[in-house]
Amino acid sequence: MFDWIKRLFGEGMIRFEMVTADGRKVIGRVPYIGDIQTLDTEEVAFDLINQCRVRYGEHVVKVRILDWY
Repeated sequence: MFDWIKRLFGEGMIRFEMVTADGRKVIGRVPYIGDIQTLDTEEVAFDLINQCRVRYGEHVVKVRILDWY
């Protein structure tokens, strides 16, 4: 809803690495809208874990933020 306001502060991508409960490693990226200086990596990791559980039924045990651009 307020994405147009957040875009005034910037937008980019966050690269991450996650490990599922059965040992599979996933490397991916997600879009980010807003001020990158206020990025809370714990919140991003928590959101990634929840999205994987809800959308794909996967249990994620570890998330690491690689970089953002």
